[in-house]
Amino acid sequence: DVVPVSLPNWIEEECAPCCCEHRYSPCVLWSSFCSWFVRRLEIFFGCFGEGIAKYPLFVIPVCLVFVSICSVGFVWLNVEIRTVKLFIPQDSQAVLDLDLAEEYFRLKVREEIVLLVSAPDSRNVLNRDCLKQALQAHEEVVKLTSYSKLCATLSGDVAESAEKCMMINPLEVFQFNERELNVSDSQIQANITNPNLTVMRNGRPYQYNFGRMFGDVTKESGDVTGAKALQMVYFLRDPSKEEANTEVLEWEKTFIDKMTSLADTLSCFKVYYSSERSLDDAISESSGSDITLVSITFTLMITFACVMLGKFLNPLTGHSLLANAGVFAVALGILAGFGLAMWCRVPFVSMVGVLPFLILGIGIDDMFILVDELDRQQKSLTVIETVKEVMARSGATITMTTVTDLVAFAVSTSTSFPAIRYFCVYAALTVTFSYLMIVTYFVAIMSYDVRRIKAGRRDCLPFCRAPPPKENESAWDEPRPQVSNKLMNAWAKFLTHPATKVVVIIFSLASLAAGIYGATVIDESFDRRILAKDDSSLKKFLSAQEQYFKSTIPVSIVVTGNVDYGESSVQDDLKNLANIVTSNKYYENTNLSWIDTFSKYAQAYKKNIEGSNFTRELKEFLNFGQFSYFKQDLKFSDDNTIKASRIIGVMKDTTRSTDQKNAMLTLRQDLSDKSKLDAFPIARPFIFFEQYAIISRETLTNLLIAALAVLVVTSPFLLDCTVTILVVFNFVALVLELFGLMVLWDVSLNSVSMINLVMAIGFAVDYSAHIAHAYVMSDKETANERVVDALSTLGASVFMGGFSTFLGMIVLAFAASEIFRIFFRMFLGIVLFGLLHGLCILPVYLSLFCWRPAVTRPLGTRVSVESLPEEVAPENEAVDGESCGKGVAEGLNRSRDLGSASSNEGFELTEQEKVLDGKVDEQQPLKANDESGKEGTDEAGKHGSESTETGESSAHVQVERDPSAEQDPVTEESKKDTSDTFLSEETMSETSTKF
Repeated sequence: DVVPVSLPNWIEEECAPCCCEHRYSPCVLWSSFCSWFVRRLEIFFGCFGEGIAKYPLFVIPVCLVFVSICSVGFVWLNVEIRTVKLFIPQDSQAVLDLDLAEEYFRLKVREEIVLLVSAPDSRNVLNRDCLKQALQAHEEVVKLTSYSKLCATLSGDVAESAEKCMMINPLEVFQFNERELNVSDSQIQANITNPNLTVMRNGRPYQYNFGRMFGDVTKESGDVTGAKALQMVYFLRDPSKEEANTEVLEWEKTFIDKMTSLADTLSCFKVYYSSERSLDDAISESSGSDITLVSITFTLMITFACVMLGKFLNPLTGHSLLANAGVFAVALGILAGFGLAMWCRVPFVSMVGVLPFLILGIGIDDMFILVDELDRQQKSLTVIETVKEVMARSGATITMTTVTDLVAFAVSTSTSFPAIRYFCVYAALTVTFSYLMIVTYFVAIMSYDVRRIKAGRRDCLPFCRAPPPKENESAWDEPRPQVSNKLMNAWAKFLTHPATKVVVIIFSLASLAAGIYGATVIDESFDRRILAKDDSSLKKFLSAQEQYFKSTIPVSIVVTGNVDYGESSVQDDLKNLANIVTSNKYYENTNLSWIDTFSKYAQAYKKNIEGSNFTRELKEFLNFGQFSYFKQDLKFSDDNTIKASRIIGVMKDTTRSTDQKNAMLTLRQDLSDKSKLDAFPIARPFIFFEQYAIISRETLTNLLIAALAVLVVTSPFLLDCTVTILVVFNFVALVLELFGLMVLWDVSLNSVSMINLVMAIGFAVDYSAHIAHAYVMSDKETANERVVDALSTLGASVFMGGFSTFLGMIVLAFAASEIFRIFFRMFLGIVLFGLLHGLCILPVYLSLFCWRPAVTRPLGTRVSVESLPEEVAPENEAVDGESCGKGVAEGLNRSRDLGSASSNEGFELTEQEKVLDGKVDEQQPLKANDESGKEGTDEAGKHGSESTETGESSAHVQVERDPSAEQDPVTEESKKDTSDTFLSEETMSETSTKF
């Protein structure tokens, strides 16, 4: 049964100024829920820590066994390096169109390319000596084992010899015969200008292939006089069966090895080469080349943690051994996360290689928070009590930061890009398990560290006792002020200066404006070179190809369906397809149209090509040698009807992703709007252009979903609506500023950088949420004081968390792969902007927009009653002093546990209020002895009449808390001390007197 609960009046008073005047406003309900939720988390983590501290010898082996079981997943390690399976949306329109077109026409072929660029001392390669060396390279390729068996042919059958293999080769002009090259250079150039050649081995005219064979051509009066590069393209079949694919991959490996050895033997050329597998190999190389950086990172993080936690001037309370255990705990989490992902058969991709660097920073951040809280504990507590308090006060905090990162990765697993999906699965699992190892394995080790301290043993040498401190010095385990907190206090006071606030606001708005501009002009290209190492042969080849050859792309306009090609109107529609293509501004004014050529042929030879004559005349047309290349553009069925046909358009030379995307999308739209036929454009590069078409939408969708999810996770910890809005504003500003930074650093928006933007969500909220939460929970009166208090308390921890994350990623700046360096640059921006917002911009905005009493009033640290309620009025002649005293005690207890402020109807809780407030009097009782109660009664009666005479109807009660009173008591003596601290007889007497 649902018991109706009346909200405590102190909650309503707390929220009324910032929300509305209604008794049960949404803000009241939300604040009540947040307080209840946070307190429940504190209780849970306190009990959780207590259990671990009691049984560390059970927890540690369980963690190790669990990680060992997960690690078995490495047996199913599956490294996915195929580009088409990683960076291409698998359900995109281009993929579907390519599969459909492949049923009729050969579009899926593997290209093996040899690019010969003139050496520095030879500026023209169109001479006898250089062409003979090019012929030598060609012969080395065709002599490779199984070439004729694996090469692609126009018929689709296995080639009987290398002469039947498809290729684009400038040496075909000379019939691959060295004797044809024994002529003058001028004759060679004349033969290239006007070759005795109509159709080449790829089934296309010579002029159609010219741009792919000769690079940086010079002409005089229309005659070719020179060129600086030659390109030879060999086509292999792209098998669907795994066994055949393995054989092709082996041949390509042999091809690469042969070209590598040939590079030093050709004096005329610099040799560049690329195979269909080259990009996959480059990804694989970049995955393993920087593995040594992982060991460097672990060493760096261990050193950093030991230095920060070691306290080398204090032989007792340092935590250098505990720091090593923290790094080891994170390593266990990474191992378990990777293993479980492989258990689930999630492919391993190269980008996952950055996760150890990232997760180390996150895990070390959690470790610092726990150890920082450990150092705040009173030395009088037992080991179990200490661990319990540490987890109760820090467990919820590190959980919030972990869940924000986890949610950001989890929601991004729904993306269309497989590489991002795989990365986010690994990231979500490693974040989760690293967190679990920190709150279990590390906390268990921490309990032993507490035992060591209480036993008076050294940090680095726990089997030796620490020496006593010098005379007139405090004990080793006495809490001491931290230099970092003093620095943050000075920084906070500087921020609260009015002039500083003006500068910060102007800077934040300017950076936001720059970010918005960057988001509108950011490039969306995906340069394949970022996937390769700097010294990769593929990277060198792509750069040379871009320098010497145009990037024109042949595009097939495919017509399928039940089409009557004998109809005159249908033939007109087919001719119109070429006009549609050439009228598009992204395409050249040339095309290969079989229907146009066939119509001209029929007109020249007076042929009737309508009705039943169409097929017969078409067959005769295709048998002419000069028109035979059109055979590959028509697909006949068994009954000699045409199942599919195509014409070829040519996309203009461009490397801009925006133009490539628009060329694909606009042609699709033109064909849909202007053609009556069922036609669609397709080229193999279209599958890569698809990412340009959807990357903006995918990024925006992922950012919005992740931001919403993270907001839901963090809002219960922020309590106040305005504070939550400011945190969201800072998060949005940070993401936009990252766009501006990407433009400045020439980082394109693609699937790689999108991963970093998703990660930025979690980190941006982490840095801001800590400070915002500390601001709300501060016990200071004014907004500026609360800013100083929040930064002094958590500013140093937030800074160290950001610095540890940066330190974990800094080695990526020296990675051999550009993709890893992009990760470093993006994370540098995330950390810098995150710390800038969390430690500078957000505090200023909080002090300006969250100055209301509802926010600036102390929460959970003091009780302030501004006026007496109507019930305590002169006409109430008798006031029960004992009830009043107990009410004050309960109000104090409730304020401490749930973050209360004041009450409008007295301090005594109803049963329903106790249910809502999560009463914890059984855990931390506040004792008010009978004597003080009596004294309070007498004093209340006496001064009650005085109040009646003077007509006073208000009072102010303020009770400060002692930090030691918040510790969980475990002995009768400590209970008595706690009770006396919170509610001494003197305080009770003074309180009752004022009432």
